[in-house]
Amino acid sequence: MAKLQEEDTKTIDIMYDQQLVDDIVYKGLAKQEVAGDLELYKEYHERRDAIYELEQEKRAKRFKELDNDFFNRLGYDVYVREIFDEYPDIEEVIEEVHVRRATTRQNEGSNVVDEGRKVIIRLYPELFIEGKEIRRVIRHELMHVSDMMNSKFEYNVNEEFSQSPMEERIMRDRYRLFWDISVDGRLVTKGLETTATREERKREFDSFFSKIPEGSRDLIFSTMWEAEEPMTHNKMVELSKDTNKVLALAAGSRSVEELVEETKELGPLPGTTCPLCGFPSFDWVEEVAEDEDVVKVLKEDFPDWKPQDGVCSRCAEYYKIRAGKW
Repeated sequence: MAKLQEEDTKTIDIMYDQQLVDDIVYKGLAKQEVAGDLELYKEYHERRDAIYELEQEKRAKRFKELDNDFFNRLGYDVYVREIFDEYPDIEEVIEEVHVRRATTRQNEGSNVVDEGRKVIIRLYPELFIEGKEIRRVIRHELMHVSDMMNSKFEYNVNEEFSQSPMEERIMRDRYRLFWDISVDGRLVTKGLETTATREERKREFDSFFSKIPEGSRDLIFSTMWEAEEPMTHNKMVELSKDTNKVLALAAGSRSVEELVEETKELGPLPGTTCPLCGFPSFDWVEEVAEDEDVVKVLKEDFPDWKPQDGVCSRCAEYYKIRAGKW
């Protein structure tokens, strides 16, 4: 019976990029040297020096074996496998995990490829050396992976947000924030440490949506953070493109229209619809309201327009030309 259980136990292959391993071992041994713990440091360099005595064609393989051995002996191999055990839904279907080197903290991330059979995680080498944050980062990334592998999440890796590079960047940044809030909110609810606290994510949310009144911002953020189920991919894409739909998350006894009008007093929000052309805009031109000639021409077409309604860059260009100001 014990033999049968052993055969049924699935072990995921975790493969580390060799450049990542080499970097971690080098920095890990340097840290031990500074701390005065020289045993492994001396052994490593003695064995490495000995490899140079071999024929050149044999050295690369032996250097690789040496670094892999010390990667394990320094204890850096346990982090990823340890956190994977918290995600049995992933372990059931994943066959391989590839851990690659992120060049910066901003480049850390994860993805699922080969029809859900392979996970790729990019981690910054210093995370392994410090040891304090790495479990939280891996846990955060694997929650993303869990979402991607959930058919109800409807993940689309090829999603295109906009034809405009500027709008694409803004929308993707919003999407990333919404997903991070969802991930960290669920992890904290489970009593697990993750990459950011509620307060840290709230500050990030506030910086993205500073023109939404504070009370509405608080309600929208709480709705996202406290949700038991993740927002779907399509829902987050929708929110990333249309700020009025973000505002709708704060609607309760008040209508979305009331919230939109209240927000307009602070000026148009990036991603809301231009009142002139009817297209969403992330680029509003505030100085139009200060030019009487342009406003006069604009009001010939839109007599009810008010400065707080805003003018997108395309419409601003059009009415400046008509007013002879271009």
